[in-house]
Amino acid sequence: MFKGFVLSISLISVIFISSCSKELYFSGVSENSLNEIKQNYQSQEYTKENISKLIGSPLVQENSGNLWIYNLVKEQGNASFKKTIYNKTLKLKFENNILRSVEEIDIN
Repeated sequence: MFKGFVLSISLISVIFISSCSKELYFSGVSENSLNEIKQNYQSQEYTKENISKLIGSPLVQENSGNLWIYNLVKEQGNASFKKTIYNKTLKLKFENNILRSVEEIDIN
């Protein structure tokens, strides 16, 4: 009887912990917006204003305004148990107010 009780409590605990750890957290730029920019920037002329509307203001901007840097973090888990899926830096380079280069740097 006692073994059955301990086993059922253990099983419930494992299910609870594993269900909590499946939540995804994303900070930084929207993945959909980022994918759109990466796929289309060479064929479509994105201005700084277009980029600001799509993904927001950069975390860091070079003095000339031609290099914008964003941070991208995706984590899985809850407040106690978080696993980083990726941690990246996104560099956008502009020439004459038009996006010319998109570079992702993996920080993991």
